[in-house]
Amino acid sequence: MEYENGSESARRSTLNEYFIDAGKILRYLIGSDDKLDTVIICNPNKQRFVTTDQELYHAIGSIKEYDSFKLNKLAKFFENVAVRTVAKKQLLTENIVENLRQEALKNQ
Repeated sequence: MEYENGSESARRSTLNEYFIDAGKILRYLIGSDDKLDTVIICNPNKQRFVTTDQELYHAIGSIKEYDSFKLNKLAKFFENVAVRTVAKKQLLTENIVENLRQEALKNQ
């Protein structure tokens, strides 16, 4: 196996990085997907989870009053997922909200 810069761990962390988009974040926060919950909370494959503040903003902004949202799941999300900042933000529109909710809650 080749190592970049003599560091196996640096290479391994790059290979194990997984981006979580707004739809998956929303599904995690208000859905009932046990598999997704386990992957994010327990991280059995030792992946490095990353997202952006934009994705998080869209997911949280798509939560409705009647959703079953538990604040402790959001806290656990922050423990296990690195959040990167994007320079230019996109406004959250009702169309985006509806598309995210449809994607996140399908098959539930």
